[in-house]
Amino acid sequence: MYSEGLDLLREHLDEIVEEIVQRLLNNVPSFARMPVELHPALRKTGHRACLTLLRQLEEGRVTFESIDWMYLQKFELSDILRAFQVGSEIYWKWIKRCWDEAGYSPEEKLMAAEIVWETYFRAANTVARDYMQQRQEVVKDFNRFLNLIRGTQDRMVLVRQMVEGACDVLGYRRAVFFIFEHDMLIPLSAKDREDPSWGKGMLGEKRQYPISPMSASIEARAFFGNTIKSSQALDHERIAFMSPEPEATYVLAPVNPAGSPRGLLYIETDAPGSVISERDLEVLASYADTLGMALENTRLYREVMAKRKVMDQLMSRVNTAHEEERARIARELHDSVAQSLLKIIYAAGFALDFLKEDPRLAVEEVEEVQQRAKDCLRELREIMANLRPTSLDILGLRETITRYAEQFEEEYAISTSVDLKGLDSIPPSVELAIFRILQEELTNVRKHSNADAVKIRTEASQGDLLLTVEDDGIGFDPDMLAAELEGGEHLGLVAIRERAELLGGQLTINSMPGMGTSISVRIPMITGGED
Repeated sequence: MYSEGLDLLREHLDEIVEEIVQRLLNNVPSFARMPVELHPALRKTGHRACLTLLRQLEEGRVTFESIDWMYLQKFELSDILRAFQVGSEIYWKWIKRCWDEAGYSPEEKLMAAEIVWETYFRAANTVARDYMQQRQEVVKDFNRFLNLIRGTQDRMVLVRQMVEGACDVLGYRRAVFFIFEHDMLIPLSAKDREDPSWGKGMLGEKRQYPISPMSASIEARAFFGNTIKSSQALDHERIAFMSPEPEATYVLAPVNPAGSPRGLLYIETDAPGSVISERDLEVLASYADTLGMALENTRLYREVMAKRKVMDQLMSRVNTAHEEERARIARELHDSVAQSLLKIIYAAGFALDFLKEDPRLAVEEVEEVQQRAKDCLRELREIMANLRPTSLDILGLRETITRYAEQFEEEYAISTSVDLKGLDSIPPSVELAIFRILQEELTNVRKHSNADAVKIRTEASQGDLLLTVEDDGIGFDPDMLAAELEGGEHLGLVAIRERAELLGGQLTINSMPGMGTSISVRIPMITGGED
């Protein structure tokens, strides 16, 4: 069928292919951006498509069910369909010319037209179907990978996944992730899909690349301009300290987490000259945004885990303190109240015996029982007062500190002055902790300072309460003290620090040999104003 017309088409096949290729290169955007090195592949694909259509005309019907379109996957679907349309229009123009030259009737031209356009529609539908299926699988894989990244908690695992995703999921040749620190781009992970040694060599050299917002380099414009930049690599071109493959296309995508150090993702296509479409750039922008959020998630996770560790340590200290307090109370009850009660029991027994033999002696024993009962009551009240001084509930923190300072001065002959401000609105739960800290500080003064005078001062400062105890004693070397504190020595100061940390506060120690010592505790979230 159409043997003469088909022979004419075969004679002009190269001209038909060249006309189609030139139309695509001049009028279809993604084909127009195609590197010159790929033009022969485009001609080969066009030649194969024209031979397929020639076979349909020879058989008089459309017989194919699928099309080899793998090379076309790099292009947008709209451009692929536009290419099919251009090819069909040009091919039909040549068919009409050849059919006219062969003297075919209008009916025969109509039959050829039906085959051409049926072939076009079948090819377009097949490619569109395969294209959408392939894109759906790509999107599924991409979303699965993004979910994996979002759930990553370890920073170094994440930065490795960044370059693996760019190469293995998005299909690029190379990827490097830089972190920006100290005005330098520092590579944290790198991968070459075809050369595993490339990434190891990149990281092994431990290079750093200085970058400034004043620079006109493409890296600086991408990073400081917070915009994706792409370009085709030239011979001997350098990006940071790397040399892209000649004619490869590369992309620089800024990664900007909210609270973590910013980064820059370098991506390079297979050489020579793979095309990166607008859709690809949009995907990379989405990818960079997800990487930024994932980086911030790892930072927040590290902070949460650090705070959880501190909280676990504090809770352990609280439990230990509770157990030690219980043990101390038990010892005090055993050494004082229990012993006094035992003596009362013995004295009462003696009194019963003396009532029968010598009532006068019985009276003396009863008086002894009475006195021991009074001593036992006093000791019990002291223990109860140590648990929570009743004066805190009756008189308040200010008066309790004042009386305690007077008692301290009288008992230990150390001149003690107080200057108390900012104590009006402290919650009751905090009052006891502050009083215990003060007790520990004064105990340290008594035991270690050899001081003649001590000053107790409180003040409200930016919503916090600042408690300071300052003495004129022998002082010490703070550097030596820091090491001893870490080693568990100076248990009084350790207790002060732990009590402060339980309240979210901090301990500050200022001292110098021969110049006295100042110990300050800052406790947050105190709303009391100054008096």
